[in-house]
Amino acid sequence: MKATDSANAVILSLEKLEDGKEHSNAYMCCVSTDHPEIKVGLPDINPGRVKLAKSLVEKAIKMHKIFTIQGPYPVIRAALKARGWIEQRMPQQVQQRLNSDSRSNDAEEDNSEETEKEKEPDRLHSLMSRLVRNEMVYFYWTNRRDAISTNNLQKEQIINHFAKAGSFTTKAGLCVNLRNLHWFDTADPDSFFPRCYKLAAQDEKHAFIEDYRRTACTSLLKYVVEKDQNIQWNEIYQNFQDVQWLKKQNKLRCKPLVPSETVTTALKVCQEYLESLEHRDIDKSLETLLTQEQWEGFLNSYYLVAHGGAHIEKSENFVSSCKAMLQKLEKVSPQLGIDGTQNIWIVKPGAKSRGRGIKCEKRLDQILRLVNIDPMLIKESKWVVQKYIEKPFLVHDTKFDVRQWFLVTDWNPLTVWFYKKCYLRFSTQPYSLDTLDSSVHLCNNSIQKHLRPSHQRHHCIPPHNMWLDDQFKAFLASQGKEALWESVVVLGMKAAVIHALKTAQDLIESRKNTFELYGADFMLDLSLQPWLIEINASPTMAPSTCVTAQLCTAVQEDTLRVVLDRRVDRSANTGDFQLIYRQAAVEVPQYLGINLVVEGFAVKNPCVLPPLKSSQLSSSKRGGAVKEKESAPEKVQPLPKVIQKAQENKTSSSEASPALPPEPSISRVAIHLPVTVLSVDGGSNFEHFSKKHAEVLKVQPTTATEKKQASLRLVMFNPNSPVK
Repeated sequence: MKATDSANAVILSLEKLEDGKEHSNAYMCCVSTDHPEIKVGLPDINPGRVKLAKSLVEKAIKMHKIFTIQGPYPVIRAALKARGWIEQRMPQQVQQRLNSDSRSNDAEEDNSEETEKEKEPDRLHSLMSRLVRNEMVYFYWTNRRDAISTNNLQKEQIINHFAKAGSFTTKAGLCVNLRNLHWFDTADPDSFFPRCYKLAAQDEKHAFIEDYRRTACTSLLKYVVEKDQNIQWNEIYQNFQDVQWLKKQNKLRCKPLVPSETVTTALKVCQEYLESLEHRDIDKSLETLLTQEQWEGFLNSYYLVAHGGAHIEKSENFVSSCKAMLQKLEKVSPQLGIDGTQNIWIVKPGAKSRGRGIKCEKRLDQILRLVNIDPMLIKESKWVVQKYIEKPFLVHDTKFDVRQWFLVTDWNPLTVWFYKKCYLRFSTQPYSLDTLDSSVHLCNNSIQKHLRPSHQRHHCIPPHNMWLDDQFKAFLASQGKEALWESVVVLGMKAAVIHALKTAQDLIESRKNTFELYGADFMLDLSLQPWLIEINASPTMAPSTCVTAQLCTAVQEDTLRVVLDRRVDRSANTGDFQLIYRQAAVEVPQYLGINLVVEGFAVKNPCVLPPLKSSQLSSSKRGGAVKEKESAPEKVQPLPKVIQKAQENKTSSSEASPALPPEPSISRVAIHLPVTVLSVDGGSNFEHFSKKHAEVLKVQPTTATEKKQASLRLVMFNPNSPVK
């Protein structure tokens, strides 16, 4: 009876705490003479389980294994519980508020599309969660960087976000940071990151306009060369398709002609650009090659050719010149191969994720007009424009990008872990530059999952639009390019990640016991060279497809292996995470502030020294007799009796031996100054020095204290007398 009542009382009190309110009428007590036990309207818990819960809680508190998770992360929650951690659950209202804020957060990806619902916690874990509600949390996992303030954390508390990581996880931040790469590495950012501009800044806006115009010139040269190659190809197969080819030629003749001066202008602009790179334009006038009106006319002609299919008058006469110029540009422009002929740029809101607000445009006026639509984004400097990769590597004529994870466990020294697995995300439509629709050019799953795959797309691409990296490697093997995966793709992705992190290292608030998992998006060009597009904080872990269900689960479990298991055992298994970079530690000097303090002690003089006597003595180099020059009598203060007596003894000794210069009777002079010790040996030079400047009696410190206070002793001694 008593045991049952006690157990029910514990259960009831815990349930009241769990609900956060008093349940005065939540249960009914039915007392009967036949059945004297108390009946509670809530399910009973075995008293043995209550005892077990208390035991596990005490152990977890002792080992600092209390965690809190904000957001739907069932894999992290289950993995921590399997390691003996106990969750301190957030209040439901706080959890809902943070989740709603994370869905509106632009700088980070969202896990709100999590389709796998978490299982309700069992009674034991719910009970333990209530028991640790007032304990310190030692591990935080959130999907928002500002959910927990790192300034309020203790040193031993672990959190999964670094402060101020937006310097490279936003499109605008990455765009600006990579321009400073030359201060950290010899690599050229143009070799792995498509050139990018912040249109809110006027200087960058002008730089983009110049880049667009110059790219239009190179695109026109490419068009001339490619058209000549296409004509030669068509002539080869003319006999097999005479009808179609003649119809196509007749259709092309109906299109307008563009004067050949357009190609000449493009060649001059490219030549001027090459001279500027070699600084050969220094002595030239500052006048631009083309005026604003001339540029508008050139761009209109370019639009007719590249976008409208117009012909260039006598273009065959410029093929060799265009080829030669493109070969020169290829040596100085690593992005010439991805530019294409359409001059397409992708316009992005600088701090949004999941493909929101992204558009592709190929006319300069349309790009500038699109940016000026939202003045708020212009004010906040969030619009960026980036060169679109017009010639990507395709799988069955379909565009894709690569999602690659990496983990940073420290910023000083910079420590980077690279995940060996990744996955591909396909668009739902076959690739084409005839349309700029997002269904063709954007591979974000947040966009493509709402679209129906095209019937014209290859049947080997699954309806969920994703591939494992193993499937892609098998595709490369079918084309004889399997070896390029490790030697080109993986190697290039690792290098790009390290370069991006180096440029942001000085901007991140480094903190021990902090880590962060990032998701980088890459595109591949025709040579399989990876190009970094963006880096996402809080990458989605949603098991939206069979591919992400497998990989996202694995990457979360392996993250805990690196962060937790390796802390205890340095040889612990880290799963598919590979340590690719560990920087040499940089010693941070101790901060002393602006107040400088000089420590020391007072300098005491044992007695007053006599003033120096002005006398000029000359001595021969051979040690001959010395004549004393008479000096005008001057009034001096009387010396103490001891000094006077010593002076008389000195005079009498000098008269007894006139052939030799008198030797000083001083054997040692002690000067008390707070610096290092310096000893000067005596001799003939000393004799000359003492006669010329002063005659001072022997002065010795009288006490041990005075001896300790002397931090500098300039010792002058008689060479015939020993020094003690």
